[in-house]
Amino acid sequence: MRLYSTLLFISMMLGACSTLEKPLESPPPEAIIITPLAEEAEIAPVKPPQIPPPIPQIPAIKVETFKPLDVAIIISRDIENHHIIYHKIEALITDKKGSVTPFYLYQQSTTDIIGQIKEAQHLQVVAIGLEAAKAASSLSGTPMIFCQVYNYQDHNLVNEYTKGVSLIPSLKQQFQAWKTIFPQLKTVGFITGKSKQPLIDSALETAATYGITLINHTVNNDKEMWGEFRRLTPLVDAFWLLPDNRILSKRTLRSIVNYSTKHTTPLFTINGLLLQAGAVISSSQVDDDVAQKVVTRLLSINPDQTIPGRDVEALDQALSFINTQTTKRLNLIIPTEKMPENLKRWPPPRVNVTLNTIHTTTIPSITNRASE
Repeated sequence: MRLYSTLLFISMMLGACSTLEKPLESPPPEAIIITPLAEEAEIAPVKPPQIPPPIPQIPAIKVETFKPLDVAIIISRDIENHHIIYHKIEALITDKKGSVTPFYLYQQSTTDIIGQIKEAQHLQVVAIGLEAAKAASSLSGTPMIFCQVYNYQDHNLVNEYTKGVSLIPSLKQQFQAWKTIFPQLKTVGFITGKSKQPLIDSALETAATYGITLINHTVNNDKEMWGEFRRLTPLVDAFWLLPDNRILSKRTLRSIVNYSTKHTTPLFTINGLLLQAGAVISSSQVDDDVAQKVVTRLLSINPDQTIPGRDVEALDQALSFINTQTTKRLNLIIPTEKMPENLKRWPPPRVNVTLNTIHTTTIPSITNRASE
């Protein structure tokens, strides 16, 4: 039994050795399975956290210190109207605690006046009359308000630093005066020189509110003016004469007055001196109105020295005078009651004056009061 066990052990050992002599076979490689990546899922954007809007800051209130007006006023001509307007403007500026220094072109040269204004460093300029406005235009960057100027377009006066106040009395009150003595008035002719479209547009619009149709022609000189006046007169009920010295010489003015008298065409003007020559109504500026408009524009000047608003500010008032002799001759009736305060008789009833004959030698220059 013991021998049998020994032999069995030896047999097992020999079998193991024979097995070791055989080369070991490598196991078959395992297949590597590559699984395709699944399509990436669409990722919803992540909304940022809601941040509440900032609380609006209340701006600090700016308290601007009032800067008094320091105005140089240049006066073109030694005539009553210019001086009256100057004193009216001076009074209003003084009331605003401002200061005024006058300069007279008929006493000093333009060069001297401009030099003094620059040296004194006046903050604003007012020009009364065309020559004053032309002189002041050399003060580049200094705000300037002009008045008593009709043909401002011809001289390129208007820009962001220079604006004006109209020479023409209130259109509304002029047309009201016409209708007061001429209720059936329908058509009125008027002739202008070039570059007056703003005035033409405003007049057409205002007249329409009173049932008046204005017929306008534009001419270049006094010869054309006289020809157009004669062509236009038979087509209208009355004629409105404006103070344009480019198209109105004294000779042409005399011819127009005589022609309107001969053909019984009412003549409306803005020159009071033409009443004695036969005009039916003359409407004038109200000096307080002009001065108020000038000072209002001075007070509106921006911190950068520019001037806001329209090129030329219209006037709000007109003072009209009715020629009692001419209305009588034309069979026009002056109301005896409820006469507007701004409509006066000329001559006044208490003055015993008759103008039965029109003397051509009394025809004044159209610019005596109306300025340039």
